[in-house]
Order: sequence, then C-alpha cells, then structure tokens
Amino acid sequence: AEINRYPLRQSFYGKPYSQVCFPHSRRTKKYYVLCPANVGFIIGTVILFLIAWGVKGLGIAKTSVKNGFDLFLRYGVLIVFSMIFASLLQTLIPRDIIVKYLGTSSGWRGIVLGTLIGALTPGSPYAAMPLFAGLIRTGVSFPVGVAMACAWGLLSIGRIPFEAAVMGGEFTLIKVISSLLLPCIAGGIAQLLQYFLAR
Repeated sequence: AEINRYPLRQSFYGKPYSQVCFPHSRRTKKYYVLCPANVGFIIGTVILFLIAWGVKGLGIAKTSVKNGFDLFLRYGVLIVFSMIFASLLQTLIPRDIIVKYLGTSSGWRGIVLGTLIGALTPGSPYAAMPLFAGLIRTGVSFPVGVAMACAWGLLSIGRIPFEAAVMGGEFTLIKVISSLLLPCIAGGIAQLLQYFLAR
C-alpha cells in the first residue's frame, strides 16, 4: 500500500474544508462534547482551580468560579443565538454561491470580498466568530476566513464610532487607513502557508 507522505495535502485538498474543520459522522455529537479542545479546557480549569485553592484558599477559588458563571449567564444567550443565526444563514445562502465567490478557487477576489464582509460584520466576538465558522463550514476557504477575522478585528464598522469617541477622530482615521490592506495581506500569507504546507 502506498504511504501518504503528504497528509496535509490530503487534509486541505483531498477533503472539503468543512470536513477538515467540522468533521461529520455518526459520532458528531459525541465528538463535539469530547473534542480535544473541550477536554483540554476542562482539565486546565480543574488544575487552575486546585492551584487557586492551594495558593489563595478555597474562598477565592469559589469566587472565581462564581465570576465565571456570571460571565456565562451574561453572554450565554448571545452565544447561543449567534450560533443559531449562523446556522440559519448557512441554510438560506446557497452553498454554490459561497463556494464560487469565497471558496478555494476565488483567489484574491475572495480575500478582498472576505475583507469587506469582515469589516461590515458588527457585534462582539461571541456573535462574529460563530458567523465566520458557519461560513467556513459552508465552503469558505481558510485564507478568506483569515481575511474576514482580521478585517473584523481591525476595521469593524461597529467599533469605529466607539474608537473615535474614546481615542479621537485623528487617531481612528490613521488607524483605519493604515489597517486597510492588513486583512488582505493576512489572507495572502494564509494562502501561501496553506500551499507550502500541502506540498
């Protein structure tokens, strides 16, 4: 049997991006619950709790846990409905259109369009990241996803008025102009990295 010497090529090009990032099988629900990221966070949380208990005392450790639950209650509804929104968006937008304009064959056109989408996406990361993840699941390429995330972080229209009020109009203008090309550059670098890793 032939040995696959290029497993990354198979991962990136032998399968759709959605299957790489979001594997689907009969064990999907079990995978999402017991995926390495979840297990790692659970173990890390338990370890940090024990360290805080030993160093600061049980009272401080319990207060930290309570603060964490308070944050969950504060943002939990937003996270849940943003994920539902992203799922509904996948259903409403035809996959062929997404793949055509934002998929692997879209090239720089897709990266520029992804930058525009990211810049026009308002909201907190709890709303934006599930949306981007949903688009990647539908067929958006990794480089376009990188451009989206970078544009949202640097150029989000929902953040610009607040920055102008706090940091000043001149600072915000210089920051926006100097950051305009960065998401496209990041998407291009992601495309190059993907190409060389898959060789």
